[in-house]
Amino acid sequence: MTIKIETERLVLRPLAPENADAHIDMMGDQRIADFLSPDRKIQARSDRWRNFASYLGHWQIRGFGWFSVEMKETGEWVGRVGPWMPEGWPGLECGWAISPDHWGKGYAPEAAIGAINWTFSQFPDLPRIISVIDPDNKNSQGVAKKIGEENSGEIFELWDYKLEVWAAERNVWLEKFGT
Repeated sequence: MTIKIETERLVLRPLAPENADAHIDMMGDQRIADFLSPDRKIQARSDRWRNFASYLGHWQIRGFGWFSVEMKETGEWVGRVGPWMPEGWPGLECGWAISPDHWGKGYAPEAAIGAINWTFSQFPDLPRIISVIDPDNKNSQGVAKKIGEENSGEIFELWDYKLEVWAAERNVWLEKFGT
């Protein structure tokens, strides 16, 4: 089965080997590393490659994972978004990372809504969707608000950081955004 999610401006497909260089380059930007790196520093290219390989493996193990986000008109790679739940995670998350060249265009919330719709359709018993967000990441908090999530007050500790769990209850979310 081929998964393809279309939104108004974007196409989401499972992250694939051909997305490796674009993803590795995105993760080599300090603005991304500030919130998605264990020490807030750009990781070595070899570490970014291994992380990308683990994202492909997540699809194999869980049957879901990050989607590549591409512009519908040009096919240009914009970033990643989608369901993610590695071992020890506090719940099924919809996360996002958009290449800084594409910030401020509304791609993260547009893609996240498409990914969450897909996730809820695949998991009919899933009571809520979460996003794990660094308390200093105001941009991601803004995305979370736009996609109907609220700060749950829960804290998830990862890499010596205390991260906030933002969440949306399934029924409330589907009433607002469901298709």
